[in-house]
Amino acid sequence: MMKTSLAVGIWLYLVVASVVEVVAYRVNPGGLNIDIVIGVIASVSAVVTALFSMNIREESTAVKYLFLVPVLLVGVLIITLLLAFPIIQ
Repeated sequence: MMKTSLAVGIWLYLVVASVVEVVAYRVNPGGLNIDIVIGVIASVSAVVTALFSMNIREESTAVKYLFLVPVLLVGVLIITLLLAFPIIQ
């Protein structure tokens, strides 16, 4: 079982990360740097959620890497797509 303080800390991080994403978007909607920042924050939030909510942190190191590699690859794909749009237009 997870300690209550750890669960509250994770919940607080996810709430703060969501607020930071919204504030970052409101500063410059559609800006490339803002999109990259929001993507990084969302990727970190996904990793935190998987490690603690799905109990992946208690698995072996190989299982952790099997989860983290696709998250990083999706992040690279999204950033690449964002960088490709100015070239297409």
